[in-house]
Amino acid sequence: MKVVFFVHYFPPLNSTGSRRVESFAKYLARDGHEIVVVSTSKSLRDGPLTEPVPGYVRLYEIDSQGRLVTTRDDSATQGAATPAAKRIHWTRRVKQKLMRVFGQVLDHRITFALALRSASLAPEVVAELSSADVFVSSCPPWPAHLAALFACRRFNKPWIADYRDQFSGNHVMNGSWLSDQIELWIDRILLKRATAVTVISEPMQTYYETMHALVECVENGYDSELFDKVRAEMPARPAETRQSQSVLRYLGTITRDRIPLNLLAALELLAGETTSGMPTVRCEFYGDTRILEDYVAARHPRLKGWIEFLPAVPYAKSIEAMLTADALFFIETSDLSSLSARGVLTTKLFEYLASERPIVAEIDDATLAASYIRRASPQHVVSRDATALAAALRALGRGNAAQVNDEFVTSLARKEKAREFEQLALRLTQR
Repeated sequence: MKVVFFVHYFPPLNSTGSRRVESFAKYLARDGHEIVVVSTSKSLRDGPLTEPVPGYVRLYEIDSQGRLVTTRDDSATQGAATPAAKRIHWTRRVKQKLMRVFGQVLDHRITFALALRSASLAPEVVAELSSADVFVSSCPPWPAHLAALFACRRFNKPWIADYRDQFSGNHVMNGSWLSDQIELWIDRILLKRATAVTVISEPMQTYYETMHALVECVENGYDSELFDKVRAEMPARPAETRQSQSVLRYLGTITRDRIPLNLLAALELLAGETTSGMPTVRCEFYGDTRILEDYVAARHPRLKGWIEFLPAVPYAKSIEAMLTADALFFIETSDLSSLSARGVLTTKLFEYLASERPIVAEIDDATLAASYIRRASPQHVVSRDATALAAALRALGRGNAAQVNDEFVTSLARKEKAREFEQLALRLTQR
């Protein structure tokens, strides 16, 4: 079977959004399937360009005219905060302001989708699409679905529309009332042509079943092979012992609904207790943290020394950072008013669980993510109460390791999820 993926998030771009497609591609290729990726051209405004392109795919990056381009691999910087990388913050701030009015409708990657209709589309890409057995697109961004729609019309292939997040009805990337209606209309138009839809959680499946007859839930997961490789290359971790300062790390995304208000209040409690003036916990936040930096500087100046903001790091380094932390911090929306909010199961959640490090989660106990965290270990802490979070942070200094439900965590590996996806794709190609 020859599978063609239409995506924006893919190496050399270092983004959590690429992990799902990367894992599908890896395990499908391992099972003997032919994998082609058609992707956008990228620059540093999209994020750090630090990841090697996997050898098991043929990658075609195209510009707005459909011509082949090559994104420069910036892996030599190892994710350093160069002046060019810092400009990402400025462009994202502008995008965030526009999104509050226009939602996700305005997206510069629409030109990528239009290129699939172009008469000047690269002959190499035309040949790959003509001989494909199935198309797969991954959203966000939504123009990836539009690209697959245009390719379907041109080459008449079955198409799986994969949603890592909802496009319409999204609880985070929502805009005005009008943009919400336009997004719903776009979703419905796109999915009229899709052969099947895949989503990451049951609430999201419920949402998209109102628009399509064949919607399957293929959850996110973690790459067990990469975790094994990173573990093997790390020095042996010393036995858990009492220590003067613990390291709590967060390697997820910071958005306006992911400001850790209760964690900051917990740190204020600890800062008020210390007699030496030395922080007992160091909280490290990686990646684009400008929103949080500004918030902490304005409202929690006393926490200087308790919080450190670090640049994004290459993927393997981020796994190492998880494995070497004393604990990991998790935050996600606790708004249960929509299927979008209730259906959030991020890649980072599964990676945290795979790390087998203690988790301190600032989320509502009724969320789907909380149920996974608690099932993985009863010693993980889930709370939106500052006092409870402060108690969890004090316990880190006593060297308490989490006792993990290995059977459950193993079941969340990407390899198992890729098999589910493979079976769906095979059914569609055999129709």
